[in-house]
Amino acid sequence: MSLVLTIDVGSTNMKGLVINNDGKVVERRVRELTLHLENRFAGHEPKELLECFSLMLDYFGKKYGRSIEAIAVTTYNHSVLLADKDGTPLTRVITHHDTRAAEVEKELLEKTDPYELYEETGAPPIFVFMPYKLYWFMKKEPSVFKEARYLLFCKDYLLWKTGLTSEPYIDLATASGGGVINLRKLKYSEKVLNLLSIDENRLPRLCEGGKIFDTIPPKACEEYGFNPGAKIVFAAFDGAAQNFGLGLTEDGTVLNIGSTGVIRKLSRKVVLDKSLEMRFFTYYAANGLYVLGGASNSGGDCLRWFRDNFGQMEALIGSAIGKDPYSILDLEAEKAPPGSEGLIFLPFLTGERFPYRDPNLTGTFLGISRKCGRAHFIRSIMEGVGYVIRAIAEALYENSISLGEVYLVGGGSKSRLWAQILSDILEIEINVVEMGEDATNHGAAALAFNALGLSSIDEFSNKWVNVREKVVPIEKNRMVYEENYATFVELVKLLRSVGRKGLRRTTDKTYIV
Repeated sequence: MSLVLTIDVGSTNMKGLVINNDGKVVERRVRELTLHLENRFAGHEPKELLECFSLMLDYFGKKYGRSIEAIAVTTYNHSVLLADKDGTPLTRVITHHDTRAAEVEKELLEKTDPYELYEETGAPPIFVFMPYKLYWFMKKEPSVFKEARYLLFCKDYLLWKTGLTSEPYIDLATASGGGVINLRKLKYSEKVLNLLSIDENRLPRLCEGGKIFDTIPPKACEEYGFNPGAKIVFAAFDGAAQNFGLGLTEDGTVLNIGSTGVIRKLSRKVVLDKSLEMRFFTYYAANGLYVLGGASNSGGDCLRWFRDNFGQMEALIGSAIGKDPYSILDLEAEKAPPGSEGLIFLPFLTGERFPYRDPNLTGTFLGISRKCGRAHFIRSIMEGVGYVIRAIAEALYENSISLGEVYLVGGGSKSRLWAQILSDILEIEINVVEMGEDATNHGAAALAFNALGLSSIDEFSNKWVNVREKVVPIEKNRMVYEENYATFVELVKLLRSVGRKGLRRTTDKTYIV
């Protein structure tokens, strides 16, 4: 039986799974990560990420290293790290939650045509992408930017500094998700390089994530216990990996409720939003496929915010009876009716990526009345995330992108209530995947086994994917959510009009920036 070690670096935890070519998990380890949130900053300490990643390699290498044929790594999208010539970090690892780049976004966009940049990179103009974060450093911390020899993501940094690679390399998927790749040429975007006045040798070297990159260097094999000849596969960014893990290479859609809320599908062709609002992304994935979709800045992260600030009771009860506090929050939310009796939550705790692309949006509860108790607030959080997902889905529909069968994964897939809410709001049948919270790791394994020639992606997914339940819309709920969604759309417009700093005109086009 062949084994692959998969490591997924998320914004709140790091998961290591050893998976065999029958799709079975041999062992699973999870370590929580500290996401530092200070004013508009959000990110990780590089030292903590590196230590955690090294411990994963060491533990699994010593235990299974002689049987592991490849290591496949996935990470969250939109990370940025500046390092010196030796790879010593000059900054912390910045995540998508960081909104500081919004301070310079408008200034940078005055130097280019936003839609032309979108056409080349598939990344709409928004603060989460690498060009805007780098421009922020150029303007706000010029000495750090000048000193930085390398402008990195977190994956290339971890692989390099643990000795798995000799210099920084990044897969096309992760780089594309950073907004710096020309989609059609699959190389660094000249527009981006010129816009920032940087040479591409400051960025990591590019490689195809769906293929074998190289063998693990002898020194690393000796240090961690891996078999000489074991391979390295860069896989993809976490989201794209989920689609591969489920075998949804062209048909079907992944709906992920993890820290963020995302809906995405793979395609053989580049598709961009015809609207100048640029409401969804198109990134390169792997193996000639592109990923289309949109991600909300907040998904399960909103529920975690509630748990940390108002859910101490659920946490204590869960600890006492050995139950996940989120399952207790679920039971509480079920006491409120669909629509939360008019209480609507706008889930913009750290601005928003898609489809609104507005760093100034804030989280808001509207419609509070004496009827509202804890149950209403918890349920409305779940519903608010669903409304954003629907807004993204409608942008895809308007561009003739059909979803097909929809598969729910991520930590939110463990909630039967949330699955029903999403089905009702989106008006679609949802397939809830068993072990859906590990879909990213299975995707990394699928790409690795395919690259090794041991199993095709479809063969691998057929072995492990099990639909726990098919959730269908409930008509009376659907009608309530249809009305609430219309109100949600108007509330977002109102909130944006209050916070908007204006429109910028370029030639005969108007762009919302």
